[in-house]
Amino acid sequence: MTSLPLVSVIIPCYNAENFVESAVRSIMEQTYSNLEIIVINDCSSDNTGEILKRLAEKDPRIKYIENEQNLKLPKTLNKGIKLSKGEYIARMDADDISFPERLEKQIAFLLSNSEIDLVSTNSQWIDENDDILDYRTTHPKFHCEIQHVLPWKCPLVHPSIIARRSFFIDLEGYKEDILFGEDYELWIRGWLEGKMYHCLPEVLLYYRSHKNQMTGTGFNANNAKSIRSFLYTFLLETKNPKFLFGILLQTKIFHFLITKTYKLRVLLK
Repeated sequence: MTSLPLVSVIIPCYNAENFVESAVRSIMEQTYSNLEIIVINDCSSDNTGEILKRLAEKDPRIKYIENEQNLKLPKTLNKGIKLSKGEYIARMDADDISFPERLEKQIAFLLSNSEIDLVSTNSQWIDENDDILDYRTTHPKFHCEIQHVLPWKCPLVHPSIIARRSFFIDLEGYKEDILFGEDYELWIRGWLEGKMYHCLPEVLLYYRSHKNQMTGTGFNANNAKSIRSFLYTFLLETKNPKFLFGILLQTKIFHFLITKTYKLRVLLK
């Protein structure tokens, strides 16, 4: 019987004491068991480190890493990739919850589809009390659909992805000077270099929306500026006009119009 490949799950953690145990346990309790779970404490000032150390004592698959200084997300992710040993590398955030069968289903798909480099899933949003919110993603499934929308929106849920190790090695990981949208930039760069994507249509991740998270639904000028910057670079490189639409979407007026349209649709249901 062929042994199952090792999957390295990278979980960067920063001041996540309220949610990190649930997040890590959701990986510990996966139906796919051949894992190394790399948890990296990025200089948290709360009890995140103590919680992670306690979990690491209970499960030998957990490798606890502590940054000497706050490296921010992209550098921490690249550090996790370098420390990992798995043939496959999965992402997980310190405040989300993976469904038990998530990794098993993603690995099964990758083993059966050698042309695909990265697989994501859809997600159901929850709040800080684990209550279900009225939003779940319905991202495009096939690569041909994903590449169609990549220039103007991010169709892959970052904490839900798993990729072949070669994906990260070939692309040399995340751009460390991009502090917001580092995942989106990587997906575009990978697509332009011929990498293939797929999204499993089912929900396999609870994505938590709360006031302390780095990402959110509201408009943030600095975050939007970061995304506009790399989209503009891709526009110049490719001359693909879809990137221009993506740049326009990352402006306050477009965000306002989209938000109002969504709220109107909800009211008219």
